[in-house]
Amino acid sequence: MSDADEATGAEPDAAERIAARFAIRWRRCLDPDGRLVGAAPPIAADRERLVAIHRVMTLTRQFDARAVSLQRTGQLGTFPSSLGQEGTTVGVGAAMRPEDVLFGTYREQGTMLWRGVTLVELFQMWSGDERGLDYAGPRADFPPAVPIASQAPHAVGAAYAFRLRAERRVAVCILGDGATSKGDFYEAMNAAGVWRLPVVFVIANNGWAISVPRAA
Repeated sequence: MSDADEATGAEPDAAERIAARFAIRWRRCLDPDGRLVGAAPPIAADRERLVAIHRVMTLTRQFDARAVSLQRTGQLGTFPSSLGQEGTTVGVGAAMRPEDVLFGTYREQGTMLWRGVTLVELFQMWSGDERGLDYAGPRADFPPAVPIASQAPHAVGAAYAFRLRAERRVAVCILGDGATSKGDFYEAMNAAGVWRLPVVFVIANNGWAISVPRAA
């Protein structure tokens, strides 16, 4: 329907129909330049919580630097850096409850550290030792997904189980922006919406596709 038709109330042509109308609500605390928009969220006044988050962010960056050095010298088979994503990954972990379940990618070291995965376990995992996936802390969290978006349907399956069992838990699925072009992502979103499941999808747009910048 054209703007003119809407203004006059005219009936559209037989070949022209509206399939859907919807609005997407969104909220932000910072603008693109990092300036505060409106009132600060309550966590801004929680000094103890902020210090704890900053410590894990710092630890995440230290781990990342060390792991990159080990990978470059052949002591780790592979390692995808999470440099610059510390705020996102640790922030998600800090928002989760212990009983929630993480379905992350290969860049969620910060989330994993916050939730109790140890540095030893992370180094074991990235060196190919599967004992690193037997977490001492978050026992129900899934291993990092290396295939793009494959963890999205898994998160939906877990969320469906939570609903069937009447458990007050949430599946938290973190994906890169590139994963939004995969069928797995849309199938998972559709199922989660139809069944109204307790699952949260977090899209981290870091401007990279694996090791290739978007600007390339």
